[in-house]
Formats: sequence, C-alpha cells, structure tokens
Amino acid sequence: MTLLQLEYFRTLARNLHYTKTAEELHISQPSLSYAISGLEEELGVKLFEKKNRKTSLTTYGEQFLPYVDQALSSLDEGKVVLERMTHNLSQTVRLGYFQSISGSLIPSVVESFYENQEHNPIRFSFSEAATGQLMEGLRKGVLDMAFTLQTDDRMENVCVLHQPLYLAVPKEHHLAKRTSVSFSDFANEPLIMLERSSTLRKQMDQSYQDIGKVPNLVFEVRECNAALQYVALRFGLAVVPQVTYADADKVVLFPSRSRGRSMSVRCTWQGAAEGFCPRRRRRCGIILYGILHRILTIRYKKKIHREYSIKTIRNTNWIYPTGRHIMISTELLGIRDAGKDGLLCLMK
Repeated sequence: MTLLQLEYFRTLARNLHYTKTAEELHISQPSLSYAISGLEEELGVKLFEKKNRKTSLTTYGEQFLPYVDQALSSLDEGKVVLERMTHNLSQTVRLGYFQSISGSLIPSVVESFYENQEHNPIRFSFSEAATGQLMEGLRKGVLDMAFTLQTDDRMENVCVLHQPLYLAVPKEHHLAKRTSVSFSDFANEPLIMLERSSTLRKQMDQSYQDIGKVPNLVFEVRECNAALQYVALRFGLAVVPQVTYADADKVVLFPSRSRGRSMSVRCTWQGAAEGFCPRRRRRCGIILYGILHRILTIRYKKKIHREYSIKTIRNTNWIYPTGRHIMISTELLGIRDAGKDGLLCLMK
C-alpha cells in the first residue's frame, strides 16, 4: 500500500469516474485502474463496483474512505508544519559579534534595521564570541553573518568601520596627567593584555616585536571589560577599543598614536559558498544593506543623502566602495532585474 494508491483511491471516491479522475491526477486511465486493483488485492476486498457504466463505492470502500481521509489529512498537516518551520528558519539570520561592539554598534544597527517595517519578519539569533570562534562558526555554517576582525579567502567580507584603539591608564598613574601618550611612553609599563588568540593581542605582539622588546605582561584576560577592571585596580595599563565600562571614572583613555591605532571591523558571510541557501543569502544581503546604511549614516550624517549612496552591481559576489558609491552584488541581494547598466540605487 502506497501513498499514491491512497491518493488515487480518495480522488476516485470523490469523482466516481475513472476517466475524469485520471485526467485530474495527470495519469493514464490504465495506470489508475492498475493502482486501484493493486490496493484492492492487498486489502482483499473490492472498493469500487460498476453498475450500468456507473462507478460507486462498495460497503468496504465507504468504510475505508474516512480512514484514508484522516491519514492523508494528517500527512498534509505535517507537511504544512514543516513548510512553516522552513519559512521561519529562512527568516532568522544567525549573527555573531565580538564583545567590544556588543554595547555600541550592534544595538544601533538592529534598531536602525527595524525602522524599515518591511524588515519586521526577519529575526536575529545572536552569538557573542571571540573572532576566531566566530570565523569557525561561519565555516561550519553555525552562523550566517558575523562582525569579525579577521578575514578568510573562502568567505566574503566588507569593512564596515575602523575601531579606534585607546591606552587605558589608572586615574592616579603618572601618564594620566599627559595630554597624549605614544607607544614608547608605555612600552615598559606593566600591561594587561587579551589572550593570544585575539586579533588585538596579535597586533600588540607585533608592535613589540617591531621595536625588539617583550611586553611586561601582568595579566592575560579574555574580554576588554576585564582588562579595564584590572586597570582600575592599578595592576597595569591596557590597550583596548572603546567599550562601555561601569568604573569609567577610575580610568583615563588616550587615543592610540602607535602603528595599528585602529582595528578593521568586517562584516563577514559565506557568500556564494556551496550549500548556502539562496533565501538565507538574500536575508543576509538585506541585513548587510541595513548595516551599511547605518554605518554610513553615523559616519556622514546629513551628508549621506547628497554625497554617498549604496548601489548594486551585477555578476559579483561581494561588496566594495568606489568613489561616492558602495557597490552591493545583486546576486547577494537576490535582485533579478538590476536596471540600466546593471546598477540599482538602494538609497535615495
């Protein structure tokens, strides 16, 4: 007994006409007759009978029909449930980010994104982790997009901002009275540094290697807030990006004047990677557009409408700035008709 046999039985029981039923099912009449005969043979009873060229249900057929209806209806309901689950999954974008932008960039981007009511069906699933873990999550497909400080040749990325670095010193420290501080001024000071896997730590290690010195490492921490906490307790100094910190009045921040005075924050995604669902890819494109819109609005404010625009270009899988435009792939955004010359202005 197969689902096709049951479907054929239900349709024939409704029409009571072999030719009409075969046409509705888009099969030949002999195929329909063969399927019904096989079902009757398996059940050991006749389900239909013909009298005066008219087809009717037998008593067995009338008894069997409600159960077939119930079984097929349950399967249809299950199919609908799975379709809804798939639809909801495609509406959810798994977004990762690192700790130092969790209180600044992420909330403002999300708030700005939902200002467009068309984005309301899209939901975020957030993950906060170190950049290395975020990249691994992207490679394994656990994340759809992530704000990272690293790049991977197998992925697409666009730099959305440069995160400035600051030297954090205790308020009572002798450097706190300075108006500016250079790298050589604090190179020999005790330091609280991030763990070796972090991008900032690698950048700091390289800076010390360039001048032929070894940092005076006091503590190694995972998060910038932990580093600032130790600075406030006067255990040492720290180079960190600007983050929200509860005891900010106990710490003085100086903009970095050394080489590598900022970190490039990149929005990274799988792009055209094999197995990356086109529907999910379009969601990522919409979110990426919202992110760029927010970043440009913050950076250029009112000038954005006169001097900057976001456009798309055909036949590319990535995004790049050029002149006064930021070009976004139409393939990424799922746009079929990009208009004249393959360009479509997304922001007026």
